[in-house]
Amino acid sequence: MNQITRLMMLAGAATIGVTGPALAETATAAPASADEVRAIVAEMMADAETRSSLLQSGGVAGHDDGGFYLADSAGNFRLNVGGQIQFRYYLNFRDDASNAAGAARDQDDFESGFQTRRTKLIFDGYVYDPNLFYKIQTAFDFGSEGNTDAVGNTNGSGDGSLNLEDAFVGYKWDNGFQVRWGQFKLPFLREELVDDLSQLAADRGLVNSVFSGERSQGVELGYNAEDFRVMFAFSDGFRANNSDFASNRITNGAAYLDGGESDYAATLRAELKLAGAWEQFQDFTSTSGSDFALLLGAAGHVEGGDRTSAQNIDINNTGDFTNSHYNYYAWTIDLSLEGDGFNIFIAGTGGHSDYNDAFDNDNNGVADVDSLQFNEYGLVGQAGIMIPNTDWEPFIRYDGIFADEDERGLGGDDDEEMFNVITFGINYYMYGHASRFTADVLWFIDDVSSNTLAGNRDTGIGYLTDDNDNEITIRFQWQLQF
Repeated sequence: MNQITRLMMLAGAATIGVTGPALAETATAAPASADEVRAIVAEMMADAETRSSLLQSGGVAGHDDGGFYLADSAGNFRLNVGGQIQFRYYLNFRDDASNAAGAARDQDDFESGFQTRRTKLIFDGYVYDPNLFYKIQTAFDFGSEGNTDAVGNTNGSGDGSLNLEDAFVGYKWDNGFQVRWGQFKLPFLREELVDDLSQLAADRGLVNSVFSGERSQGVELGYNAEDFRVMFAFSDGFRANNSDFASNRITNGAAYLDGGESDYAATLRAELKLAGAWEQFQDFTSTSGSDFALLLGAAGHVEGGDRTSAQNIDINNTGDFTNSHYNYYAWTIDLSLEGDGFNIFIAGTGGHSDYNDAFDNDNNGVADVDSLQFNEYGLVGQAGIMIPNTDWEPFIRYDGIFADEDERGLGGDDDEEMFNVITFGINYYMYGHASRFTADVLWFIDDVSSNTLAGNRDTGIGYLTDDNDNEITIRFQWQLQF
């Protein structure tokens, strides 16, 4: 039996399968003739040949360092499709007491459970020209990305809805310059700029949670040289992602920028590579056998505009917030060091907040506190080392936040103006960062009843606040990148 005969029999069987129900209903319908079957087979073979020809000449698909991709054969179009999952189990230990928000949110002495920390879908690539690039990144909301306000309301809905994170288009020139516009991470803290999956611990630290600019909408101009790069962004300000241009800046109960957008904002970051390759600084770890690498970075930020309090509560117990003007300035400097299986990272940051017409103490509609200013600082240091001839990496980390003791009424007590966190743990790299297990312990040494973090928990990190010292959180995380 030759190939044509087999094809005719298959086509005939397919025809009978398709027309069988109709034949059962209409007994007078005539069966297909041999000529009709041959015509169907010829049409099928012609269609298959056309599709095969289009596939060979029209594009390619596969998987490489950029993930799964679709591209044209000429190299002018490319779509990368990827994503990530971070799944955790938490154990949290603290004293059974009411926090600063009062009895409305009493604290249990033990909390535990699972959390899908981050689940994201990512699309990027280029169109018409490899230099014309784009990115769209979405994340499913689990309800605690960022801080929780003084009455326990999380920023997210926690209903698994899909939220927009990145959405930008850009163009890069052969001389090292590039520009992008849309929504993206502002070039400020290095810890925030390193990808979620490429952190040393299971997550970024509490200093980053307080001082990070996160995402905003704007335009960024960058320049990349062999040993130097700089980025400048003109945007809507810190944490202004998915905001409307007519919305005022919002501050939370601790007087931190937490929504809305500024009237103006500018961010500048510069990095000097003193040794090694740029690729080594895409994460915080260093595999055995890696070359020595050293990176020095610094950034500054300024913004200002109209401001509205999110909770309408007073920071210093002097009255209610009213609409007011604000200016905010921030800076950071960081050092990254990597070598043969070891890594070290140190960063300091600071922020200055200046609120005009800040309070209406007697509720007569007139602001009677003309100005309120905060100066606060953060320090982070971490280190890790690969155990020789293994895929295991123990690490340790310190986060320190130094509150403004004068404006926050801390009474000049050094213990009250500082908030210290120690993190230690271990990573196991199954397939690099793409498939990694992390176990770590966070020791929140100080209480929060009177310092800069009062009422602002972050369940994504595992921090739930405690009126007393020594809150402990244990995290187990498995992550996957595809």
